[in-house]
Amino acid sequence: MVNYFMILRPLIIQNSNLKTSRALFLALSLLFSALNSFQSSAQTILNSPLSYVGMGELDEGGSASNAMMGGLGVSNSNGIYANVINPALLARNRYTVFEVGAKAELKELQDTRQHQQIFGGNYHSLNLTLPISSRWTASIGFRPHSSVEYETRSFRRLNLLGVDSLIYSYAGKGGVTKLTFNNGVRIGKDFYVGIGIDYLFGTVNRNVSTQNLSDGQYYKIQLENRIDYSDFLFRGGLAYRKHLKNDMFINVGTSFDLSSTLSSKQLKRFAIMDLSGITVINADTLNKSTPFAQNLPVSQHFGVSLEKLANWMIGIDYSRTDWTKVDNNLGRSSRLPVSSRWSVGGEYTPDFEAISNYFKRVTYRAGFSYSSTPYDYLGNGKYAVDKYVSLGVALPLRNLSYLNIAYQIGKRGVLADNGLEEQYQRITIGLTLSDLWFQKVKLN
Repeated sequence: MVNYFMILRPLIIQNSNLKTSRALFLALSLLFSALNSFQSSAQTILNSPLSYVGMGELDEGGSASNAMMGGLGVSNSNGIYANVINPALLARNRYTVFEVGAKAELKELQDTRQHQQIFGGNYHSLNLTLPISSRWTASIGFRPHSSVEYETRSFRRLNLLGVDSLIYSYAGKGGVTKLTFNNGVRIGKDFYVGIGIDYLFGTVNRNVSTQNLSDGQYYKIQLENRIDYSDFLFRGGLAYRKHLKNDMFINVGTSFDLSSTLSSKQLKRFAIMDLSGITVINADTLNKSTPFAQNLPVSQHFGVSLEKLANWMIGIDYSRTDWTKVDNNLGRSSRLPVSSRWSVGGEYTPDFEAISNYFKRVTYRAGFSYSSTPYDYLGNGKYAVDKYVSLGVALPLRNLSYLNIAYQIGKRGVLADNGLEEQYQRITIGLTLSDLWFQKVKLN
């Protein structure tokens, strides 16, 4: 297990502007402890049966600041926190920014027969942004990309009396992590371009097992499917910022995926095991490390926002994701759909330069997200809708550093239409440290 805090601790202690901030040091210690704890327990955050599609359920992306505003971030960035949703916007960051975050989720799932409440959490992001020149800013980060975690059972009768039956078990677990390297460059006065390079790696296991109760079997037959992912993906971004009047700006932006496949290796095994699933009685490898190309959903994002410098911002984003070439992993012949998402949000800071009133320097954010998804749990052509409301605060610490707290409450799917309904509440906590690191002080 990597202790990220011990690696970066000297950078923080040696910075003269931060070493006296004991509260800041403690907050960072707690966040890194949470990060290491979540990494040691599981690579994925709490998930659901809907994570069967493709590489699993995709992470929303962005920082805690974006999470407060319904995921808004294609066109907006205030230059303090690092917005990596659109890599072009990094060029607005003139300070070194270090961000770390963790998230937790309480979820209630129900289908037509049962109800379940579960709780889990994971790290959210780890990101360092560095201005390279007056026009070029780069960032390197580490965050989840997708996650798979589900386990379901079904029963089938073998005769009219219903005495004999088969138990089918479906289980999936694993996830994909990405190491990101983003670059944003300002061209001219108001135009920005960006490129993002992501290295994805991880393992996903999907198993299907059967047990026949008719002859008192004390073993089960299992088909195991393990996929190892390892490859580079590329993203692009554009942004334009126009000064109107009285510190008013209008921002437009777009970001888009440049890769549609991911190199992978597949291992398939047929095994007979005891009911604990630990002792293997007999096993036969069907495919051994077979290379294949995993098809990916390809997304385009568009956004526009109106901003009054250091005071308020409102914006709207639209995203389109093509899932038609992605495997649904259910053996269905029908293609997955093209999904979409709308995000609306904003932020407000009463008085950025207030000295006597702390809460006037706090940034308040809120937003709403509405998404059509590729999840058709019943196979009836009705795809689940995911919608949530979000809000949060950015609490000033010192030297343009903030403690960010985001809360989301939402619902995915409708029991009557989709056969599965999820209601969830999420809390994301992030720490943003901004300062003039690695820059020489000029004395007159």
